[in-house]
Amino acid sequence: MKYRQIGIGTKIELELYNEKGDKISTGLVSQYESYDEESNMMEIHAPFTQGKIYTVHPGAKVDIIFSKENDIYMFRAEVIDRKIIEPIPMLWVKPVSPIERIERRSFFRMDCRLPILYHVIEKNAKKNENIEKKPLKKCYTRDISGGGVCIVTDTEHKPGTEIHAYITIEREICFVGTVVRAIQVREKGKIMFETGIEYKQIENRDREKIISFVFETQRERLRKGWMMV
Repeated sequence: MKYRQIGIGTKIELELYNEKGDKISTGLVSQYESYDEESNMMEIHAPFTQGKIYTVHPGAKVDIIFSKENDIYMFRAEVIDRKIIEPIPMLWVKPVSPIERIERRSFFRMDCRLPILYHVIEKNAKKNENIEKKPLKKCYTRDISGGGVCIVTDTEHKPGTEIHAYITIEREICFVGTVVRAIQVREKGKIMFETGIEYKQIENRDREKIISFVFETQRERLRKGWMMV
């Protein structure tokens, strides 16, 4: 893949390194804007996390990570300059490695509370059984990302349990996921479980929708933060 093929508006994540090559920050949310082949320079949004701009200085090395057509890609770049443009400052970066496809990785997780419906897929369920007709339980999310979701349930689900779920982000998104952890918590005097789920079956357009939702929500939180200053 060529840098110009990434696509304007593609949501990206940055992983930042210090001068010694040690990773110092991950899950920084940004967006690809343009690429000039003649100068080998790329323009991206200054990254933000938890609704705040993250300052990245010229000379910093970053890994730029993005998804496209069901695959995850990454390349290394060097930050060359910053441009202060409202509402989002921009960075000029210079790619210093080719784009490579990488194995599935974790995505930036954003805290949010969204209603979700789900049911457990029984281990002895037949392959062709219509799981969409099963009774659904209501709960809500603790956080969400392009790789998975954490939901708060009143039932403990062991790691390895498969669930079929529906969540609405402008439109209904359906996925099958696998429980990777379940942590007991207390909420309003009740014992609940923070249940981390990794997507196992999800349409690429739905994954991209979730990533876009995370990005746009972070931008909106950032904008509101500026308005309150």
